[in-house]
Amino acid sequence: MSIKQNFNMFRHRGPEEWWSHNATIEDWFDEMIGQANILHRFASIRMEQIRGLRAPFLRVGWNRQFLMMKEFGFVYDSSIVVPFSNPPLWPYSLEYRIPHNCSENDQLCPTRSYPGLWELPINQLKANNYSCVTIDSCPNIVSPNDVYKLLMHNFKRHYLSNRAPFGLFFHARWFKNPDFLIAFQKFVKEVLENPDVWFVTNWQALQWIKHARTLNELNSFEPWKCVRKIAKSERACNSPNTCKVYSRVFQQDRYLTTCAKCPAKYPWIRNEFGLD
Repeated sequence: MSIKQNFNMFRHRGPEEWWSHNATIEDWFDEMIGQANILHRFASIRMEQIRGLRAPFLRVGWNRQFLMMKEFGFVYDSSIVVPFSNPPLWPYSLEYRIPHNCSENDQLCPTRSYPGLWELPINQLKANNYSCVTIDSCPNIVSPNDVYKLLMHNFKRHYLSNRAPFGLFFHARWFKNPDFLIAFQKFVKEVLENPDVWFVTNWQALQWIKHARTLNELNSFEPWKCVRKIAKSERACNSPNTCKVYSRVFQQDRYLTTCAKCPAKYPWIRNEFGLD
């Protein structure tokens, strides 16, 4: 069984409904390709390794979002919140009609066929009598034991049923609570005692779904291998630059930490390289 980890960034342009109802194909291009350029330039992430996306506020952008993704080579989306179900839902190809109702979070799901694109849906978590999309949005989760029990209960919902990949979706600030981090580490340690549990990225999970291997073959499964040789230009530096640069959008100085050379202006949509 695979456990998917996901972290994302976006500018949170509001109102939230704008992304579903008003954002054009060009807007989706500016947002997602723009951020890919920023990650490539200032974090040394290869463009070909940026394969999927998540819509801001989980506001799926109807066919406009997916037309942009198809046109510019994205492989998967992970924005659609599916209705709570037992067993959970597996990722699916967008070549065919989506296998569930599209009603959560006022979403506008795609209605056309997109061969080659995949959806890694967000299965909601069960938190006592509630369901929630991300761990940090679940109610009444206040102690480390609450965190551990929530994670383990939902892991077992996947592991002991149809073994759909168990997605772990967080906001980075959630880990600032040291007690939550300790509870999460305890969960990770315990589930990895199972010989058939792996922590992988969305893309790695998708590669196994498309090219399934037996448990005995996974140690030699190329997409799941760790890359040991990293080019010097792609390694994290010991002394990154802390850049104080002016933002035309915010009309004030902003800070950017990068191993690359400091830009002239704060990088943003339609000025991803921070040109003067």
